[in-house]
Amino acid sequence: MRRTNRAWLAGVHGYVAVAEPARPGGRLVVEQWERALVFRDGALARTLGPGAYRSWSRRERVRRVDVRPWVLQVPTQEVPTADGVTVKITAAGRVRVVDPEAWVTAAQDPSAVLYLAVQVALRELVTVTTVADLLASRPEVAATLAASVRGLDEVGVALDALELKDVVLPPDLKRAQSEVLIGRAEGQAALERARGETAALRSLANAARLCADNPALLQLRLVQQLAGGAAPTVVITAPPFGPGAPL
Repeated sequence: MRRTNRAWLAGVHGYVAVAEPARPGGRLVVEQWERALVFRDGALARTLGPGAYRSWSRRERVRRVDVRPWVLQVPTQEVPTADGVTVKITAAGRVRVVDPEAWVTAAQDPSAVLYLAVQVALRELVTVTTVADLLASRPEVAATLAASVRGLDEVGVALDALELKDVVLPPDLKRAQSEVLIGRAEGQAALERARGETAALRSLANAARLCADNPALLQLRLVQQLAGGAAPTVVITAPPFGPGAPL
């Protein structure tokens, strides 16, 4: 059978061919990524894997199913969380057909069934999850979401992965969160400045104790400053080695 006779129905679920009339003595090639369902007088007769086939009856029709994974995009959903905040969530995942017979025969629009199952699971999960958990534990929430999708076996698909792409907060909550982050950063900066000042004061206190216990250190320090400077004028009002030392 010529490949040009196929009419494809494209959608978010991939590609599923409409029924092709068989030609006696014709040649049907099933690609590696396809499965071909043969219907005889309207009833499913057999499923063909990859390969070339001949000798078809005019009473038979063939439908092809693409079994390669495809990306499922769930549009933005506005869902209230467990703490009463309405967030906008976008999800995406990878889906593949594991049962071509169920994919073709179980539902009039299997992609709609798939989309509805993911949408319902997403809303059910978000309504019992707080905003903090959504933001802090997105991988765990996504894993729970993937495991909670029901009814996929009925239409012959498997959900390989499901991720939360975006979690958009209301504008006022975003501003509050930004203020919290700014305040936290400013507090951290102030703490670091205070630590630096404390360390400097501690060093000065240690130097003062050393000079008090060893007055000669102050004189040595003075000599170092004079040696490294540009001939400054120094006025000494007390004996450099302490009271009673010779001038």
